Amino acid sequence: MILERNINFERIILIGMPCSGKSSIGKALAQHYHLDFVDMDEEIVNTAGMSIQEIFETQGEAAFRAIESQVAKRLSETKNVLIATGGGVVTREENMRFFKTDTSIIIFIHRNFYKFATTPKRIMDKRPMLRQTSFEKLLTLYKTRLPLYKKYCDIETHNDTTKEEALRDMIRAVEKYNAEHSSCKTTEETNE
Repeated sequence: MILERNINFERIILIGMPCSGKSSIGKALAQHYHLDFVDMDEEIVNTAGMSIQEIFETQGEAAFRAIESQVAKRLSETKNVLIATGGGVVTREENMRFFKTDTSIIIFIHRNFYKFATTPKRIMDKRPMLRQTSFEKLLTLYKTRLPLYKKYCDIETHNDTTKEEALRDMIRAVEKYNAEHSSCKTTEETNE
């Protein structure tokens, strides 16, 4: 039990569409709970020795997803961390099996599609799956991934206003989830 952090989990995993706030809100949430912040995309770059764009261009999406799964497995074994995943991590069930444990909380940061779709081009172009994509392709990607985010998350929060408000809502949701699940663990422990 991690009392000084006021949560009973070893890791928080953030999932959601690209540009949903996983990194920006994640850093603040990690600081709040005194957790190390890990950006999964940065870990993939370090593992591959090249940028994500280079992986996509030279090896293709399948190779990227394979590296992503290796990194997911490794990160699922770390403790006292908050992991900001890439938007497509949910497309491989094995990734979510690595993360979906009794010692993790998976938070889906849901951002209204129209806010996501109107993210400035300079930001969208940094993501290989979103580079020069049409509104229709974005909508298809969103509709394909949305049920997966909902399937795998323990908590769903929204990021449709300010980063500060989204962070406050997320902390409240984590505290509520933690309280509900710590009482379950205490009951289970006393029944043993």
